[in-house]
Amino acid sequence: MRLVSVSLKNFRSYKEPIEIEVQELTCLIGKNDVGKSTILEALDVFFNDEIDKQDLSVNSNEQTIEITCKFNNFLENIILDSTVETSLSAENLLNNEGLLEIKKTFTIGSTISKATYIVCLHDKDEKISKILTLKNSSLKSLAQELNVDLKGINKTKNNEIRKAIRNSIQSEKILKELKIDGNLDTENNLKTIWSKLKAYLPLYTLFKVDKSIDDKDKDVQDPMKQAIKETLAIPEIKELLIQIEKSIREKSSEVADKTLEKLKEIDQSLAEKMKSDFGKAPSWDKIFDLTLLNEQNIPLNKRGSGVKRLVLLSFFQAQAEKKQTENNSPSIIYAIEEPETAQHPNHQKVLINSLVNLSQKSNIQVLFTTHSSNLVREIPIESLTYIHKMNCGKNVVEYGLDFEKESINEITLDKIIETLGVLPNPSDKVKKLLFVEGNHDINALHRYSKILNEYDSKILTLLDRPDIAIIIAGGSSLKFYIDNKYLDKLGKGEVHIYDNDIEEYRAKIAKINTQQNKKGFNTIKLELENYLCKDAILEAYASQGLIIDLPEINDSLDVPLLVAQTLHSTYSNKPWDELSEKDRKGKESKCKRMLNTIAVEKMNIDRIKERNGLDEMQSWFNALH
Repeated sequence: MRLVSVSLKNFRSYKEPIEIEVQELTCLIGKNDVGKSTILEALDVFFNDEIDKQDLSVNSNEQTIEITCKFNNFLENIILDSTVETSLSAENLLNNEGLLEIKKTFTIGSTISKATYIVCLHDKDEKISKILTLKNSSLKSLAQELNVDLKGINKTKNNEIRKAIRNSIQSEKILKELKIDGNLDTENNLKTIWSKLKAYLPLYTLFKVDKSIDDKDKDVQDPMKQAIKETLAIPEIKELLIQIEKSIREKSSEVADKTLEKLKEIDQSLAEKMKSDFGKAPSWDKIFDLTLLNEQNIPLNKRGSGVKRLVLLSFFQAQAEKKQTENNSPSIIYAIEEPETAQHPNHQKVLINSLVNLSQKSNIQVLFTTHSSNLVREIPIESLTYIHKMNCGKNVVEYGLDFEKESINEITLDKIIETLGVLPNPSDKVKKLLFVEGNHDINALHRYSKILNEYDSKILTLLDRPDIAIIIAGGSSLKFYIDNKYLDKLGKGEVHIYDNDIEEYRAKIAKINTQQNKKGFNTIKLELENYLCKDAILEAYASQGLIIDLPEINDSLDVPLLVAQTLHSTYSNKPWDELSEKDRKGKESKCKRMLNTIAVEKMNIDRIKERNGLDEMQSWFNALH
């Protein structure tokens, strides 16, 4: 399940209702105190129910906080109120956008009262408007009351009875809020539905900027100490330690008792005044010691704050993944406040690359706040979210990309540049500029260059090459938006690699190749994805637990579309053509990320030769020398 958006009302600085869209990678930008961290903490409240009375907006005339999240990419078939599979659509639990919309309210009084609602298009007819609240016996009674024919229906399956009733009544649908927790009647079936539905929600974990790195905090001195505590808390380990302690007590007490017996032979009065006492139970966490050392054997707690914070971030991710496994959560959302804190600029770049790569993995979303221009320059435009306040104090959210028009919001990007103080900074180290269409191309070329380098050491690897600057010519990154204002004046050699599927790009390449110190390529095959072989794609999806069947890949297939349609038809009963255009594009984009990362990593030199791509790829990378 994927988070699409979060809406806030009366939560801290967000008095007026506001909706913030969420991508696989979402970068929140804005001046101090505009509400960036508030969004991450609101999500923490939503997913983990940790709220404080002080979270109510100070200027609000109301006492209720509202936090609403919308989700897509939910499983087609789920189990709700029984062991029988059904779907959110069949149960009328989706809103007018076809999304799962869950609203949580927190009413602030002497205590805090909580309530959870599903906002959905539900039956208007009062006779069946509360059909989801009914358990099996009540459902059968309702069917009888409405003269619904249940012949051929398995009367032990609630979803089949509900379906029969709905088909019989054919009620108009209206947008409703169904209360699904709190002070519901114990017989209310919605409690059961909500308890089952919660298991499908993403796991949300937040790493705060004010996480202490003080030496007084033992867990922060070395998070491995926390790892020992958690290990010692495992039931199987606790049982083993109890047995060890018992055995040691018994054996050592035997020695003590025999000692006293011998003492009695020497001085009985003295022996009678003495007894064996094992003392307190051992503190196992103090007995075991685990730390992280560098090559000079310097422990973590003696390292700088930047190193400590990097380790803490890694520990945070590892713990989140562990929790995801333990809770059997289908997806996970990482939220990080200002990951650049205490980091050298070089570390910042490594860090953002790791976050970008993390967000490209299946069922993972990453949200973070930043004030770092170094980070923002590397972020895809579609991930940029700009937050600011109007003169009246109202919060406003803008996006780097207009998703409906699929065009850049240049005015918004100008605001981001002004806010962060981002200025053109061409480096003397840069010798060549590599122009590509988008981030997917960068992912693929990074990986192909590594494969070819292992085959021919003369082929350079693109990763960590300060002499090559990669520019997204399609305008899908802020870095390009900034740099393109002065690139013509840099006098650097240029290499352009574009797909062959767009006539505009073919004409552009022809023009580029007439200019000095520039070299352009259109892929011989339709797109970069066409250089993949079938087995690499199948292995990539198999590594994610997804089994699909594909025809052989040729030079002219629309591979991302083919894979998206195949994946959808394999795991969903809903026809592809019935999906909205937005959903189809979303699924295709997700496939592009998979194909240009994990699938390319499954390629090798033999597979590149099999697809007749070796000579062509060599020409691309040789042009960068």
